[in-house]
Amino acid sequence: MTVLRRLYRYLRHYKAWAALAFGSMIIFAVTQTAMIGLVQPIFDIGLTPPSSKPYVEAHPSKEERVKSGIIDAVLLREKPEGQRGWIINHADELNHQFHGWWDRASRKIQFRRLLLAMLIVIILRTFASFFSEYAFQKVGLSTVRDLRNELYERLIFQSHRFFSERSTGEMVSRVVSDADAIQAAVSTRMGDLFQESLTLFFLLVYVFWSNPELALITFIAAPLLVFPVVHFGKRLRGTTHRSQERMADMATLLEETIRGVRIVKAFTMERFEIGRFRDATKRHLSSNLKAQKIQALSSPVMDFITGIGGLALFLYAQRRIGNGTLSIGALMAYMAAVAAMYQPMKKLNKVNLSVNTALSAAERVFRMLDIPNEVEDRPKASTIAAVGSGIRYENVSFQYEEEPVLREVELTVAPGEIVALVGGSGAGKSTFVNLLPRFYDVNGGRITIDGHDIRDLQLSSLRGLMGLVTQEVVLFNDTVRNNIAYGRGDVDSERVIDAAKAANAHDFISAMPQGYDTEIGESGVLLSGGQRQRLAIARALFKDPPILILDEATSSLDTESERLVQGALEHLMKGRTTLVIAHRLSTIRSADKIVVLDKGKIVEAGSHDDLLARRGVYRKLYDLQFAEEERPVGSLAS
Repeated sequence: MTVLRRLYRYLRHYKAWAALAFGSMIIFAVTQTAMIGLVQPIFDIGLTPPSSKPYVEAHPSKEERVKSGIIDAVLLREKPEGQRGWIINHADELNHQFHGWWDRASRKIQFRRLLLAMLIVIILRTFASFFSEYAFQKVGLSTVRDLRNELYERLIFQSHRFFSERSTGEMVSRVVSDADAIQAAVSTRMGDLFQESLTLFFLLVYVFWSNPELALITFIAAPLLVFPVVHFGKRLRGTTHRSQERMADMATLLEETIRGVRIVKAFTMERFEIGRFRDATKRHLSSNLKAQKIQALSSPVMDFITGIGGLALFLYAQRRIGNGTLSIGALMAYMAAVAAMYQPMKKLNKVNLSVNTALSAAERVFRMLDIPNEVEDRPKASTIAAVGSGIRYENVSFQYEEEPVLREVELTVAPGEIVALVGGSGAGKSTFVNLLPRFYDVNGGRITIDGHDIRDLQLSSLRGLMGLVTQEVVLFNDTVRNNIAYGRGDVDSERVIDAAKAANAHDFISAMPQGYDTEIGESGVLLSGGQRQRLAIARALFKDPPILILDEATSSLDTESERLVQGALEHLMKGRTTLVIAHRLSTIRSADKIVVLDKGKIVEAGSHDDLLARRGVYRKLYDLQFAEEERPVGSLAS
């Protein structure tokens, strides 16, 4: 399916507005041509002095003969014989004077009628211009809104693998910059395409109808205008594609730097990051300048060609006017028509450049839309409301690339049981818990809840069972209340307060300037680490899920914050089936079961005391950690 055909799928939802826009464009084009057509009679009748030629020719028309009879009757009636002779001798002169008066009166009436017609045409053209532009803007803006919404929806439902393989800047660039490029083309340039094309068509019809010979001579140069339009458009499409890619690189770098600004400052790498950003903006500038050079060159080339054509037109018109075969009014009307045609041609050239830019952006947007989602609901997926008989990992294997991360894992988690996962870095702990809410799908084996393969369950139903608290807390730039009751703006405030109290967060929230209505800034920047963690726990408590996943929730906290958070976690874990990834082994002594992972396999499982007694991997990890904690301050690792 071509890019244009896919864009039409979004446009067709606004056919009524498109019809209004197109009808208004036809009226605009017709009135524009009518205004040009009225130029000739306005000049010839109202603005050009009467001809010095006699008004009564050798073969006068019937109208002229009637006029002459009336004049003779008026002039000769009841006149003395002597005066009649004088009148008869001067009849031609008197007849000519009367004809002049009659003609001036007639021309004055016609001129006023022409001006009235011009006024009506101007009014119609004004209304047509407004409705055509507004209706097309409505179509274009609504279309790109729908496309942007679909792209965002597609992104938000993608699997974790999709996000791990792409930069944030690339995705932001697709949703913002590329969609803006499409919007500019569809909202403005596509309107110009139809309106200016229609106007150009009607003006061409008028020009060839009014003066075919002059039109043929003028438009010998027309093919010369087609070449730069096609040539520049083809070159621009490639340069704008590179420019948008450079914009995505710049957005990625900016997002990384702002997010990691503490590290940048801690390592005094400001100048280094400034240098990287300058290099990125330099590459973006280079790509943009190439595109702008093409755009800047296209208009002067067209101006030059049309200028040469104008000079040739003046030479030809001077000869025709000299021999009396062309009137000033006809020339003015023709020149006005040609001048009016120049603007549409110039706009159509810009349309071509803009449309090529938009098509390049649309290709990137559609490529992202076409990326399949690895984790989706199966047909006729069922729902689930409780843990039931518990969670089972049955011969589960998983790999991101070629190297397996989990190998034939077998584990049963009973309802209400607290299971802690420990192991060295890269042992597979985070992957183990990420498979349960189907952030990824297993490559081998299966995971069941209450006997149901989780791949046969609706994702919304499956994830509705689970609450997640991670080491890297994600909060939103909103109020405390809205962060706790995430996505639920109509809840009872008492429920929010109860969740905050259970998470040991009510006291510090109450001390904030606006309490629960205080804005916490982007990612909760106005809060301490412990406060952010307790808000995340309050959010999980508010959801009240039967399954809880804790991913190193206390690893980065100081002792006081850890004590408060640990107390909140104890409230949170009561009566829930819980998977805990533990960094500090001292926090999981009370776990019902501790599972030790090593190189993607479960090597040990049991209670804290049992595992210490075995003197295996867990005992080594435990001794190593406590040896580190008990080392005197200032001592160095050997």
